[in-house]
Amino acid sequence: MNEDTASLIDAIRSAPPGTFKLFRATDEEPEVEQSMRNWDELSRRIQRARAANCLIEVVSLRMQYMDVWLRIFFENTPHTDKRRREFGRLLEQCFKLGLKKRIYDQIITFNRHRIAAIHGYMVGKTNYDVIGHAVQDSDGLAEALCEFVLVSSGEIVDESFATTYHKRGDMIFNIPAMIGKLKLSPTM
Repeated sequence: MNEDTASLIDAIRSAPPGTFKLFRATDEEPEVEQSMRNWDELSRRIQRARAANCLIEVVSLRMQYMDVWLRIFFENTPHTDKRRREFGRLLEQCFKLGLKKRIYDQIITFNRHRIAAIHGYMVGKTNYDVIGHAVQDSDGLAEALCEFVLVSSGEIVDESFATTYHKRGDMIFNIPAMIGKLKLSPTM
């Protein structure tokens, strides 16, 4: 057992039951190291894009973040369907699996603005004022989705973690710490 795994097992043993959850990988061969670097810098990139008024970039990055959390929810909630790749269809699948209607409706609205921004800006279907309002109206939405997924899916981790099978890309989160971090700096 390596040092990181031993530290994690110690943390799991000393935490109240349910503190840690395992989320199974969403891809067969994930690019884990690059993905971790990208997750680490996402908030800063969104903040920079927003400060520079690059709102289509903000919309695009937020959508990618929400897409990842929908994939995590889908893969870590019991189901028999194959995951759909198109964002709107995946969102529908997640709604059928229990995604809250309020979050679902907000994401539907945001996705309409995303489609208009990405595919319709140059042909006049939207403008930067409308995109700016969409960005502002969606503040906190990605965090609300993330919190919902953390609370509503995944597998509670206990001491048996060290002896169970895990795939490359599986993630373990300290749920209270992660939710606290989301509430302290809603910047997605």
